[in-house]
Amino acid sequence: MMGSPVIMDYSTKSRAELIDLCKQRGISGYGGGKSKSELIKLLNRPYRVLSLFSGMGGMDVGFAEQVVVHKNSVVEEFIHTPSTTPDFVNLKRLPFEVVFQNDILPAAKTIAELNGWAHNYHLMDIRDMLKENFAFPAAEVVTGGFPCQDFSHAGKRAGFDSSRGTLYQSFVDVVKRVMPIVFVAENVHGLLTMPEDPIQQIIGDFSDAGYDVKYQLIKCEEYGIPQTRWRVIIMGVRIDKLDKLDEEEWNIIDENQRSCYVRSYFQHLQEPAISDDPAQTVYSKAARLEKGQGQKEVGLDEYGPTMRAEHHGNIEFRRVDGGNNNEPGLGERRLTVREAALIQTFPPSCVLTSPTRANSMAYKPIGNAVPPLLGYIIARKVHQILEAVKD
Repeated sequence: MMGSPVIMDYSTKSRAELIDLCKQRGISGYGGGKSKSELIKLLNRPYRVLSLFSGMGGMDVGFAEQVVVHKNSVVEEFIHTPSTTPDFVNLKRLPFEVVFQNDILPAAKTIAELNGWAHNYHLMDIRDMLKENFAFPAAEVVTGGFPCQDFSHAGKRAGFDSSRGTLYQSFVDVVKRVMPIVFVAENVHGLLTMPEDPIQQIIGDFSDAGYDVKYQLIKCEEYGIPQTRWRVIIMGVRIDKLDKLDEEEWNIIDENQRSCYVRSYFQHLQEPAISDDPAQTVYSKAARLEKGQGQKEVGLDEYGPTMRAEHHGNIEFRRVDGGNNNEPGLGERRLTVREAALIQTFPPSCVLTSPTRANSMAYKPIGNAVPPLLGYIIARKVHQILEAVKD
């Protein structure tokens, strides 16, 4: 079995032994009379992550930022310290750093910047960057959730007939250029049920790039995330590293299998009229319709529905008149920006609106995002793989 993510303790090794380890692992910069502490810092250098289709940074937060979730969402092993938000906890940081990000949605980049999650963030179509022969930074990991609307059950399912549907090919091209040790691609579960089996073509293209490729269907509600969100996680390990993995199913994520419902994430919130949190004061005023998506209330003692990017104001209701949440005296309304982000497991105090005027710009990036807790669980698996294949 691959172990849990750890920072290695090199304190008992001599300076000469540390230099030898740097040489064995291909780590440069150990010369010049570096001290023992400087050599240890080199050896414990974070793994570099190149992030594609980054959005507001959900996957990247999971890898390299402070993840904050309700304590009921995670096993004790994940927890570092209590958060300032009641019953929320800060998770242990993982040894990754994001060295590149990319997206085309300005609001997503803005939110990442407001929270300090933006790192070498390029607001540009990845296809144009490839055409211009952009010099991508070196990285041990490439991640990305290539646009999923054309594979989604909720969309028109155009698949490879759509220009967005073939954006995964740009992902493949970046992997070919960077040649990371591991890549992670995330997409909707509709990828597994479309005609002509597109998952096999995607796996074939990544395999041709020099990777052993596997996938797993992750049901977020089974991993502590208060939302019914099903995603296909495609992972690849570079072929030259494969013989160091002692498990045939090296990609399977099985940590943190537990349930957490919406109530845990909402119980600390005040109503919009009295909240001093700008993101909790903003919610869609779209009228309730007789049918269609987004017309039901979110049950407090249930999993939330999948947070969608393309809801055009018809985001689900926090409560409806005559609903089942049993909150007498509180009026019917839709989910606030903050509530949508909490269902996605974004930190309870992250910035989601303009600092000068509260607005709903975050709804779409929130719906597009990988839940940070899912990103964290994926990152733990990736770290285990990287440690297992290390020279």
